[in-house]
Amino acid sequence: MRAEGRAVDDELLAHISPAHSENVNFFGTINVEVDTELAKLDPAGYRPLRARRPQRA
Repeated sequence: MRAEGRAVDDELLAHISPAHSENVNFFGTINVEVDTELAKLDPAGYRPLRARRPQRA
């Protein structure tokens, strides 16, 4: 949205799901590559946290 010139509040973006819509089909079913997602887990079964991006002034 920002690339299109629209103002987007960072506080609002913090509450939006990071899920991509291309894996949701016409019927609302989410298609997931299970083996790929399981490979991303650490030994305890959790996904690693993303590094926080530095805030812009």
